[in-house]
Amino acid sequence: MAQRIDPQVLDEALTQIRRAEDHSVTPILTLRHLAHLTGAEYLYLRRIVQRQLDPYTVFSRPKRAPGAVRTISAPSPVLMDIQRWLLAHVFDHVHPHRASYAYQPGRSAVQCARRHLGATWLLKFDLHDFFHGIGEPAVYRVLRSLGYNPLISFEIARICTRLPDGETRGGGRYKYPVIDSYPGRAPGFLPQGAPTSGALANLVARPLDERLWEVADRYDLAYTRYADDMTFSTLRHLDRATVTRCVADITKAVHRSHFRVHRKKTRVVPPGARKVVLGLLVDGDRLRIPVPARQRLEAHVRGAATFGLTAHVAHARYSSLGGFVRHVDGMLRYAHGVDRAWAGPLTERWEAVLAAEGVTALDRERW
Repeated sequence: MAQRIDPQVLDEALTQIRRAEDHSVTPILTLRHLAHLTGAEYLYLRRIVQRQLDPYTVFSRPKRAPGAVRTISAPSPVLMDIQRWLLAHVFDHVHPHRASYAYQPGRSAVQCARRHLGATWLLKFDLHDFFHGIGEPAVYRVLRSLGYNPLISFEIARICTRLPDGETRGGGRYKYPVIDSYPGRAPGFLPQGAPTSGALANLVARPLDERLWEVADRYDLAYTRYADDMTFSTLRHLDRATVTRCVADITKAVHRSHFRVHRKKTRVVPPGARKVVLGLLVDGDRLRIPVPARQRLEAHVRGAATFGLTAHVAHARYSSLGGFVRHVDGMLRYAHGVDRAWAGPLTERWEAVLAAEGVTALDRERW
């Protein structure tokens, strides 16, 4: 016997479906509906939302600055699949601001750097604690703006965030106001390493990009943001007083958007000085890879070919073979988009090294 559905419930469901479709995202009506769509266990999702489960592996990777590390929170395979589904069916269908270049299909760091070719002045800023500074309430607001109802917006926000240090079983002030089993000591944050974090960060940062675009337009500057790296440039002459006012206006716009400027990383590069954007030289009519970066990459390939992967990884002080291979793979892909004539032969040598060492395509995917 068919179950009779309350007409009011059916009308509400149809309204939610229309709202989601108006934003070109997949309708998600309830947490149980999300479980059905993703193939996940409903109780698994509920335990994550209740903050009873923190299915992440946390590790560190070195940054370019000596002694600095980046904390990575890698979701478990099940949660990874759920977040990838949300990325493919929800967040990848919402376009961030045109100034944003990271975490988007078809956009790259090379394209971002190219926007600043030939710059006379370069203003470079870094957002402090970019991912961890984006909290669960901001993610919730993004989901509400896409037409999702308050409860499923709250639940998806929790699936895409985690508590500091993986805290669980919170019972404090921050909770969903209707469901008592959804408590938490504090709002979660975007974990760096989750598939959804980059796209969500871009959507949360859209008001920031809009404000900075207005500042750039006022000063006749080009503006781009690649994750937490913000760059402004101009081809014309600027006096020091104008540059000082511009820096102040940019800093004010960042604070108004509830982000923080990393003051120690703010750089003003005047005419005549070497200009680098995202690791690429832009002070000319074409992008160039700096000589030190070329030499480091060549040294890695030469060292691995001469002494073997394991010995070179130990000598270069990498924590793992997989991490080293990922690093060289990524640098070669990056270089190939800038200088194919130089990167092509080097890539062939690198592939020969890996083949001789018995490293397979499956190994590289697993790493």
